Amino acid sequence: MDASAVAVIVVASILGAFCRAATGFGGSILFILVYSLANQLHLASGLESAVLMVVLGTVFEFSTSTVLFLAVARRAYTLWRNLLLLSVPGLPGTALGLYILVQTGENKSILEMVKTCLNLTFALVALFKITMEFRAYAKARRANEALHITEVLDEDVDTELCRKMGLQFTLVGFSCGFLNGLMGLPGPLMMVHFAQALSNKKMTANTCYTLTQAFFMLTTVMRLSSLTSPEVREELAAHWHLALVIPAPSLVALGCGWEVRKRFNTTLLLRCVIALLLLSSLMGLGILESSALGLWALGVTLFWLLLTVSVSLSTCACLKRQAGQEAPRDLSPNSAMESETFGRRRTASLSASGADARV
Repeated sequence: MDASAVAVIVVASILGAFCRAATGFGGSILFILVYSLANQLHLASGLESAVLMVVLGTVFEFSTSTVLFLAVARRAYTLWRNLLLLSVPGLPGTALGLYILVQTGENKSILEMVKTCLNLTFALVALFKITMEFRAYAKARRANEALHITEVLDEDVDTELCRKMGLQFTLVGFSCGFLNGLMGLPGPLMMVHFAQALSNKKMTANTCYTLTQAFFMLTTVMRLSSLTSPEVREELAAHWHLALVIPAPSLVALGCGWEVRKRFNTTLLLRCVIALLLLSSLMGLGILESSALGLWALGVTLFWLLLTVSVSLSTCACLKRQAGQEAPRDLSPNSAMESETFGRRRTASLSASGADARV
């Protein structure tokens, strides 16, 4: 057993499980990110196989999804109508995606083009959401409001949420299942939908977390079918010791992430989801493979983020200077009351002096 390979898998499992438990998303994203970076930097031997990455990623998904589903099972039971609307359409969607994948197996260039277009779209959506969040930040500073307010929201009622978002859940479930079967991308579209729902206050962060964990448990079970192929089983038999390393550190990281999640409100969760969506899209565009499109997308993203941050910071600095200039001219309520009282006393004393003079 290569100690360096074990260390890479442990680090990938800890980071992925912590992010998954804290935000509900991003577990596989970080796991694959650490795995790919370690492979490219030659930090460990024996991790060169792409099939091995899929196998270990599936084991990681099953380890984390099962625990998180059990953690939200009680709450998920109260949202069973919405879970059905979200999960059941995913079954025919996955079947349709797999059918199209088999039929177009010889035209992989078309699938790569579709995958690239989807990742570009998701990246643009993430950048737009990030820009809107920075605008909200500047607006909150202008109004002198708190950026993170602890929410006291009523829990979503299953029937009301079903009437309000039932059609959306059906369409999203089918679309995510279709993308999962076609190219193994169920997560990004789910991120876009729930990020929009959180920003519009259509559901609480707790409801979002519960629904996503239940849905990802279903996609994980579907993903286990990939382990039945001879090539995958051969890879698993050769590296079973690496697969056994994953559950223990993942469980510890899940516990830590679960405690951190209790401090998250809708705003923090929304921003984490947007950041993970952007990272997932850039990885899908090939930044880890140093492709021309991936590097171009990374450059544009960094430039846009730098520009957005600069504008936001300059706006906050201008507001701070304006507040500093206006502060001396503003009177606090206590100062105003004291001035008014002093004026009344002075008027009364002048009147008394005038009366004494007349006498």
